[in-house]
Amino acid sequence: MAPWYSLAGRVALVTGASRGLGAATAAALAEAGAAVGCAARTVDGVEATAKGIRERGGRAHAVALDVTRADQVAATVRAVEQALGPVDILVNNAGITLEKKTVDVTDAEWERVLTTNLTSMFRLARAVAPGMLERRRGKIINVGSMYGVIGVARYAAYCASKAGVDGLTRSLAVEWARHGVQVNCVAPGYVNTEISRPALADPRTRELFLSKIPARRIGEPEDVGPLVVYLASPASDHMTGQTLYLDGGQTIAW
Repeated sequence: MAPWYSLAGRVALVTGASRGLGAATAAALAEAGAAVGCAARTVDGVEATAKGIRERGGRAHAVALDVTRADQVAATVRAVEQALGPVDILVNNAGITLEKKTVDVTDAEWERVLTTNLTSMFRLARAVAPGMLERRRGKIINVGSMYGVIGVARYAAYCASKAGVDGLTRSLAVEWARHGVQVNCVAPGYVNTEISRPALADPRTRELFLSKIPARRIGEPEDVGPLVVYLASPASDHMTGQTLYLDGGQTIAW
């Protein structure tokens, strides 16, 4: 691997690492040489992700984390740093979705989506930032969505949360750029994960999705990992505050 893409000697923390994009991203970071802290609510799943990395010769540590719990966020960062070393790379991946008529969305549902998808990213970035700023080196990669820039009926909470991720990314990037910390966002389109798989199993729904994608294919979790590795690597040291859409061209054709 070219040195500008190598993550040897780096420590990454990935949230939502028990499955889907998070598990694939954790594996990709490990393949690039990073030691990876794998965090998620599902203990068995996150242990499996860490075990898979170790079986391939990498270093990994599994931590149970509910990103909606502020106390657990700080404890998770401490646990990963004790096990692997100071966190150089944060991948804010954990998230949930909600499809429901807006007039029927409760305050509790709205708050749960915003806390999981947006507030947790702020808290995790705030937790790792002091060390990164002191070392004058760090990469924060937030996982957004194309739904942050397109209007989708029945997804008000989700769209609002992902638009907020874009704004958070830009603000942190401007504040921390002079200290050697880059903050960027990866915004996938439709991806074949556990969340979308039930809908994709319906041939009519799958065809509807495909008709909106110029590339005419659904993304795979493994498509996301290499882009995250790039954003975590020295190759992207002069890139910050950007949202990169990994959607087969859907947002430009919407």
